[in-house]
Amino acid sequence: GQYLISGFRCRDLRSCFPDRSPGWLSRSLKRLRVHGIIRRVGRTYKYYLTAWGKRIIATGLSLKELFLVPRLAVDSKR
Repeated sequence: GQYLISGFRCRDLRSCFPDRSPGWLSRSLKRLRVHGIIRRVGRTYKYYLTAWGKRIIATGLSLKELFLVPRLAVDSKR
């Protein structure tokens, strides 16, 4: 959510994934671009989520809240 308005750079994501190599991060960004989830701003190093990417993120977060979190709560009580 914090990068939705201003976009994000590879440098911003390195702080989120300190154990991953810069090459891994670049390949992941390329994969997201190929699938149409993010879009690069011309002549900059910034990326934005596309409309398709926003739908994918929202669906993933909904699935996490509806299925994964309740399942983990039940399993932790056992």
